[in-house]
Order: sequence, then structure tokens, then C-alpha cells
Amino acid sequence: MKKYLLSFILLLIFPLVVNAKNEKVKVYIYEAGGCPYCEAQVEYLKGLDSYNKKFTIVRKELYVDHVAWAKGKEYDNGVKVATGFANKGYADANYNATPFVVISDVYAATGYNTNLESYINEAYEKGDKDIVKCVESGKDNCFDKVESKGNPIDLNNPSGDSNTDTYDNGNAETSNSSKGISNSDLMWTIIICTIINLSVYIIKSNKDKYDILSNIK
Repeated sequence: MKKYLLSFILLLIFPLVVNAKNEKVKVYIYEAGGCPYCEAQVEYLKGLDSYNKKFTIVRKELYVDHVAWAKGKEYDNGVKVATGFANKGYADANYNATPFVVISDVYAATGYNTNLESYINEAYEKGDKDIVKCVESGKDNCFDKVESKGNPIDLNNPSGDSNTDTYDNGNAETSNSSKGISNSDLMWTIIICTIINLSVYIIKSNKDKYDILSNIK
């Protein structure tokens, strides 16, 4: 009787375990409004046969747009997630640019990537750890079981692939309005000042010549 009871209990538990393991994976895309690489990343993911079968897409507003780089409503969360993965040695996990893509505890990188299917399949088979949701819940142990990829990365001086297709704002800690004058603005300021000074010099020279001629007459 105990044998049959144990078998019955296992039959009840096993489907629950399988379903928990094979729930759809959430692929998070931290983006900036209007960022073309972000849109391209979404289109790539939607084109996979496993879309809406093995995974869903969750878009996060890291920056309001890719021009002014004003912080979006998910900025703080994005910083925490990127920093957590960077501390585990994920060299390409960075909130300084978009798109920043996170898949469970197996992938976290900034840049347009068309080779994400293997990571999605891995997360689907292992069961989605959903690091982003963990961070959102305020837990402080979300990265404890994330596999280390090497030494911690300084996000203020990242060592990832600089050739990745991203939109980079230069420095995530400052918005465009507080960065100070850019190189382009500085160049134009110098040109304008030079033109003004030259114009004043020409006008003054002509005036001096006119005064001299007037005195001769």
C-alpha cells in the first residue's frame, strides 16, 4: 500500500517539477527610446521559432531616448542588474549603452546579438532564474549562484568588446544636459569667436583708415 501511495505522490509532483523547469524564459531588453539596435534586437528575437513558445520579450526603459540620454523609469534597476553581472566578471554587461540584454543567469551583455538562441534554450532547459525579477523584488542575494566569468569589471572603465553594435551615451551617470560642452560645440564656439574677433579687427582697421584719410583732407 505504501509503495502505491508513494508512486501516486510522485505522479502528482513530477508534472509540477517539469512545468516549473520549462516555463517560458523572460528575455529582458534594456533600451533607449528610438535606439535602432534595440529595435533590431527585438525583431531578431521575434523571428526565432521559439518566440512565445520557449521565451517572451520584456522591454525595459533604461533611457528615455538615445539623444538626450535622460534616465528612464527602469534606469536604477538596469544599473543594479548590470553591476551585479559585472561583479561576476561579465565583461559586456554595461548600462552605459543599449541594448543591454539579460537572459536568466546565463547571459548579460550590451550590444546587438544574433546568437541568443542557445542561451535561451539553456535557460529554458535549466529553468529561468529570472535575475531581473529577483533584483526588482529587492533581494540582496540574487547573484550568489550566478557563475563567475572572471574578475569583477569596473563599469566606469569597461573592458568589453568596443566594436559591438550599440548606442553609447558615454557616461551613464550624467545626462546630456550635464556633460558640459562637447568637442563639436567647442569647435564651433572657437570658430564663431574667431569670426567675431576678425570682423571687429576689420571694422576697426577700416575705421582707423577712414579717420586718417579724413584728417588728411
